[in-house]
Amino acid sequence: MSSLKYLYAGNDRDASGGLLQTEVDLSGDDVQEQLAPVTSFLNRLVDSENLIVLAGSGTSLSLNSQIVGQPKVAPSMWDLWNLCKNADDKLFGLVRSAVRYSETAQTNSTGEIIEDIELLLSLCDSYIELKTLSRTRQGQLERFLKLAKKVIFDATNFCDKVSNEKWSAHNRFIRTLSKRTPKQKRLKLFTTNYDLAFENAASNNGVIVIDGFEFSKPSRFNPAWFNYDIVNRTQANEQTGSYLSNLMHLYKLHGSVDWVKINGSIRKLSFTEDGDCEPVFIYPSSSKYQSSYDSPYIDMMSAFLDALQKPKTSLLCAGFGFNDKHLNNAISMALRTNPEFNLIVATKDPFNPGGAFNSSVRTMLTNLMIAGDARTMMVDCSFDDLCSLIPERQKVTPEERVYQAIKDLVGQ
Repeated sequence: MSSLKYLYAGNDRDASGGLLQTEVDLSGDDVQEQLAPVTSFLNRLVDSENLIVLAGSGTSLSLNSQIVGQPKVAPSMWDLWNLCKNADDKLFGLVRSAVRYSETAQTNSTGEIIEDIELLLSLCDSYIELKTLSRTRQGQLERFLKLAKKVIFDATNFCDKVSNEKWSAHNRFIRTLSKRTPKQKRLKLFTTNYDLAFENAASNNGVIVIDGFEFSKPSRFNPAWFNYDIVNRTQANEQTGSYLSNLMHLYKLHGSVDWVKINGSIRKLSFTEDGDCEPVFIYPSSSKYQSSYDSPYIDMMSAFLDALQKPKTSLLCAGFGFNDKHLNNAISMALRTNPEFNLIVATKDPFNPGGAFNSSVRTMLTNLMIAGDARTMMVDCSFDDLCSLIPERQKVTPEERVYQAIKDLVGQ
């Protein structure tokens, strides 16, 4: 880490009453004193009765190597634009012209058209629905959408390419937050990512994941599984159970690379192109809001809405740019209606007016803090930086030491 910026109600103010960002040199001598408000907020988050995490693409992008020249494994939205373009450059150009992308897209400070794959796919959806193009153009859009879905699906199925040392941040994140005291509710981790990064980190740390799928084969989606728990019968008597500490709930709001639909049933399998199954994920376009009202997505969204309204609840938004309206509305509603709700936003570049972070959300949160609302905080940091700051409360158990020792011996 080199530096970090944060904003909260206790920051210094300028002459007009606006809040000043605090920038911390993380190599300085007084770093602990300067980070005290962030540390205090994170401690409050870890100690909360109900802990929720909303993870966005920034958490997965942390798995990319920071060495110049090294290939990326986790794609950004800009990478997805290029991948879709390179898959069929001629078709890409025809589609871009047919939906009049240049007339709709925004431009940057130098006047260049911004390459936004979500906007392009949204325009394709709209033109296909309106049926105003010729049959030839309509067919081109449909072929491009099918191609783009496969390209995006393949690009986000990358976890096998991640080297062992790159999992350190995810491992610490899961290890630290999934361990809860008996008085605290299970960690609920919601993510818009399709990849299996958090599943891998849970496996690396011996953490059991309840994700709405049965423990049988074939493993079918059943939201009732989120209501169940696991006890260790060897440490329990007939009247009471001993709940396992290494367990978390995982909600994949936009689907997953290992979810497929077979004969109307959602199963957890490796996707194959045999024509008998289709991947279950919401690709990035405006239609994702409509798709989110279908199962299994509506089950995940209902759980998110319910969790935000619980008393003594804290939400950590990690690597999330607030570009999903249905999620934004749920969070803003919680801020308005739940007085015991706390929110910390930790992502890269949230204060940059020209960045990818949602400007309306930035304004809303800033105004709350200016008004003295101490329930919110914004931190400009990478996912790796965030993970290093989260306090580890629970001590390593003997079972975990044995588990890690065996992993080290077999080289996994």
